[in-house]
Amino acid sequence: MQELVRDALSGILDPDIGINIVDLGLIDRIDTVDGVLTVTLIMTSPSCPQSRFLAREAEAALRKSLPPTPVRVTVADRPAWTPDRMSRAARDRLGWK
Repeated sequence: MQELVRDALSGILDPDIGINIVDLGLIDRIDTVDGVLTVTLIMTSPSCPQSRFLAREAEAALRKSLPPTPVRVTVADRPAWTPDRMSRAARDRLGWK
């Protein structure tokens, strides 16, 4: 299930950076409890103006990719996002070593 979720979310681009939320390391948790898929996102900043947009986009992508599965997407304040959560491709694209 983890891989299916990550595949579905890899099409969601952060509109400010243009990199998908999986490569940015914004996916904190993927859980299924009582048949409900819950994905917890973290933002690069606690005051990220895109948090609601990204959560809505993630939920829509998951509902489309996993139609019979109830889905819930939340945004957490913790843990704090750090650049080491990014994939190598994202770091290279942003020029981070």
